[in-house]
Amino acid sequence: MAEMGWRTLGREYVYRNPWCAFRVDDVELPGGARIEYGVLESGGFAATVPVTGGGDVVLVRQWRQPLETFTLELPSGAVDAGEKPEQASRRELFEETGYRAQGLEHLVSVHTSTGRSTEICHLFGCTAVRDARGPRPEPTEFISVVELPFGEAMNAVRGGQITDAVTVLGLLLRAGGGAATGGGLH
Repeated sequence: MAEMGWRTLGREYVYRNPWCAFRVDDVELPGGARIEYGVLESGGFAATVPVTGGGDVVLVRQWRQPLETFTLELPSGAVDAGEKPEQASRRELFEETGYRAQGLEHLVSVHTSTGRSTEICHLFGCTAVRDARGPRPEPTEFISVVELPFGEAMNAVRGGQITDAVTVLGLLLRAGGGAATGGGLH
């Protein structure tokens, strides 16, 4: 049986800001039915699993408005136009935590929510080295740096205290020994 994709007949943007856009697609399904489908467009972002020489993972605690609560996450941020994901990873790690990345390694690139968004995350691991000049968060970032022994961070994943998908994935990849294999996303 041949696969049949959906056919986009039209597209309307209903909201845009510097970080994302929301569009509504007019879609024809196989068989001819038509639906409206909402899509959140987002450029890529980079996240880093920074582990200190002493075995602590460096996380950030920050407010997440969609959840209306604080979360514990990996340092992360947008890949700016013309910037490579590796550069964004290094920049965001320093800005948010005051640490520098030593031995930066690409772990995997993943789409964060394939049914709702175009967003892609480039996930890196590194050894975190403190830099006395940082951190330097953006004006909209109200961040606390939290250093946890890696085992405690994994327990927080298992116990439901860390629920951010990228953070969970990054910690699991580092616990499992590194990068994913295969073609991956670029």
